[in-house]
Amino acid sequence: MRRRWAAGLAVALVAGCSSPAWNDRDYELKAAESAEAVGSAVEAVRLAVGGDGRLTRPYLKVLLTGAAEQVQGVNDQFGGVQPPSERARRLGERLLEVTERAEKAVAGLLTEVRRDRVADPAGAVRELAGLGRTLRRFQEEHG
Repeated sequence: MRRRWAAGLAVALVAGCSSPAWNDRDYELKAAESAEAVGSAVEAVRLAVGGDGRLTRPYLKVLLTGAAEQVQGVNDQFGGVQPPSERARRLGERLLEVTERAEKAVAGLLTEVRRDRVADPAGAVRELAGLGRTLRRFQEEHG
């Protein structure tokens, strides 16, 4: 009885590590939703960083922390979805390439704010705007 219970628990834990996509379209829709969620966080950060210093440092830290957690969570969740085909795998890799760049950019800005301030707000705004455009395009193409 204990073995069966332990085996059932192991299966449940492994199944919880990744979720299936039933077909390519389902996977594509999950990818589009992920792009939209990351794009939303990137846009919020872009607006905050481009605010000409109007936001306080503590507020920026809270906003950037939330955005970093959101982007990381989306990356972790989407990364756990099993692509149903080679085509879907390539699509997922394309998306994760962009969302991981977004995660790195947001985390880097959070580090800068924690240390003192964003060193190059205009450069950060340009980078985030480019990432946002790429994510919107992806979402529109696949949503």
